[in-house]
Amino acid sequence: MTDVAPVQADTTAEPRISYAVARLERAVRAGIAERVGPYGLTTLQYTTLSVLNRHGAPLSNAQLARRAYMTPQAMSEVIEALETKGLIRRTAHPTHARLLPATLTRKGRRVLADCERGVDEMENVMLAELTDDERTVLRKALKAAVRALGAGFPHE
Repeated sequence: MTDVAPVQADTTAEPRISYAVARLERAVRAGIAERVGPYGLTTLQYTTLSVLNRHGAPLSNAQLARRAYMTPQAMSEVIEALETKGLIRRTAHPTHARLLPATLTRKGRRVLADCERGVDEMENVMLAELTDDERTVLRKALKAAVRALGAGFPHE
């Protein structure tokens, strides 16, 4: 005789927040990939361009890897691809010759601007049912959750 209870679905239960976030993350990644693919970019390459743009100053491989949540090895491949496409440029650091911080090129800024318009459209579709105030609250709550798990976003 086995000790297995019959499974009965609870159709009234709300999904766990972590489950909803995971589903959203997959959908967002797919949506970004769909919008940046026509520009010859992967989601990770787009993320790297976006991080460089938001930071506004040259970043090393290690800095980019941390900010984009990638391993340094994966970031090296992304940087190499972006440099080959002419979207970033690396130049030797003035005091640390082994560091090659990356910056966006003019072409990189143009491609990123085009990609950002597509990602903005996706986010507007994703958040269409929310008011501006609700979007603000959602952004604040998500940032707090990320901070609570030690994954970034300094306190404001």
